[in-house]
Amino acid sequence: MILAPLAARAGDNDLQLWRLGHPDAITTCSACDGSDRTSVAGDPTSQSRFARLAASIGLAMAPPFGEPAATTGQAGLELGFSTNVALPKLDPDEWPSVGTAASTRSPGAWVIPTIRARKGFGGSLEIGTAISLLAGSQMVALSGELRWALLDGIDYAPDVALRAWGSRILGSQELDLAMAGGDITLSKSIGVGGTVTLEPYGQYGITCINVSSGVIDFDPAHEDPKDPTADDGIFRSIGMFSNRYNRFVVGLRLKAGVVVVGVEGAVAFGTNPIMTDGVPANTTAATQFTRELAFSGHLGFHF
Repeated sequence: MILAPLAARAGDNDLQLWRLGHPDAITTCSACDGSDRTSVAGDPTSQSRFARLAASIGLAMAPPFGEPAATTGQAGLELGFSTNVALPKLDPDEWPSVGTAASTRSPGAWVIPTIRARKGFGGSLEIGTAISLLAGSQMVALSGELRWALLDGIDYAPDVALRAWGSRILGSQELDLAMAGGDITLSKSIGVGGTVTLEPYGQYGITCINVSSGVIDFDPAHEDPKDPTADDGIFRSIGMFSNRYNRFVVGLRLKAGVVVVGVEGAVAFGTNPIMTDGVPANTTAATQFTRELAFSGHLGFHF
């Protein structure tokens, strides 16, 4: 018996970037027999939509490690699961997904389940990793972090840690998106009843987003066999160090034996250029403002 391979199925939240519009002029056709080639001018607002979309996805998929400043200790290990809920604010034409076709607003909430782990080492150093999925899509973020606790486990003083992290999004052929950041965390462990520990924490950091696009077919319904790239194009890149967002986090964890549960809230915002390449000489690129709220819940096991 010969089994035909199943066709790949796109989720409602998978992207169709051609629906954002094309920033440069393209040539289209309908009969595509050489008699009806039409030049279509570029849409200068499409790059702004691309920048807003990339910022929203990048901030939403920044890893919710859900941890205080205190490390797990040299022999410590923590494994856990998180569900992050991001609340994007995108207009219909800024959300070109399979489910909306850029004609209705994006979902009010993006659900992003995450599996995470962190391991302590000597010298108050700790590494962590996480894998996150944007529900309803094939987009996956792979993340890693390195933390160093300046103050760790000192009575009558808060724990303080510095962290650097990076993340890469896979699963979208047209969107090349990477994030990186650094932050400082303050927390305090408070014993309750001798068996439970509360760990409130706060965090401030910077999230940087690097984004570019692959080659996009901006008229997928038609293709000129004599010139199949005539309706192709790309969006301008936005460099990571020019695309920065402030991020504030507050959270609370509860430890009872080896079980850890926690909740976290975050807000990120920033005004940044819509492109850093292709900017005409003696001009300044237009900017876009993005603000995003996110909440997450954590369940883990501390060994």
